[in-house]
Amino acid sequence: MIGIIVGIIFFGICAFFLQGLRRVPADPPHKGVRTIWGERTTEKIDEGWNFFPIYPYWHGVVLVDMTKKNQDLLPNEIRTAEDMAEIEVAISLTWKPDEKNLIEYLNSGGESGIKNILKDIVEEAVREFAADTSRKPNTWEDAITMKKEFLAEIVAVILGKNPPISEDEINKIVLELRRGNGKLQLETLGVILNRVNVTSIKPKGKLAEAAQKEAIEKREKKAETVELNHLAERIEALKKLGFSNEQALEIVQTERGKISKTISESKWNVSPETRAMIEKIGLDLVAKILGR
Repeated sequence: MIGIIVGIIFFGICAFFLQGLRRVPADPPHKGVRTIWGERTTEKIDEGWNFFPIYPYWHGVVLVDMTKKNQDLLPNEIRTAEDMAEIEVAISLTWKPDEKNLIEYLNSGGESGIKNILKDIVEEAVREFAADTSRKPNTWEDAITMKKEFLAEIVAVILGKNPPISEDEINKIVLELRRGNGKLQLETLGVILNRVNVTSIKPKGKLAEAAQKEAIEKREKKAETVELNHLAERIEALKKLGFSNEQALEIVQTERGKISKTISESKWNVSPETRAMIEKIGLDLVAKILGR
């Protein structure tokens, strides 16, 4: 009887421990936040096997994927202050949950919530910077050359420090973020920004078509200028060889295929009877000349 009781107790203890034994995944890497009676605590759980008594009712865990997240943004309705031109600013972010601030991360809505918050912050920063009449960019031509300035503005807005962060410090952070080795800690969101890049700035809609046409015309004009310079050099080289200006120009134009030279060759077909008659007349003329 005692053996049965001991066996039941032993079985109950084993079942208790096995029921509460849970693994926090290591691939991909995860961290956990312990819950008690469904409420989050401040206890952080590392990857691997952990014990959660009477899981998930008494003790449980909220898992957090710790891998880096890539996020591409394309803010809309961006117009420059002076010409009101619509531009397209493409931005790419890389971030990851901050192990020290997992509660803030979860309070911000986890991965989907953070993506929405960062999207709103970045879009507002870009939109207000482009529309600010007190500084560049005033036109879309200004904007397409200001990737670094747009990025600095995004960083300044994200930091939102009071008193304001110095320009030198912002430039240092911008450089690290552009290289992808940034460690910009956003404590209120519970994330760390590793990379922020303004990947492209370009005009949109009909403005983009006009800009493309203008760019093509500029390339063609440049190519034409190069060709004319080469033409002038070739003419001068031919003139040094003794050709006149007209001759040199004609040679160059011929080389370029602008004019063509043709050689006309005429052939006369003579019948055997006519050839025999001409030969007879020729011999008679020669005989008369000799007879004299």
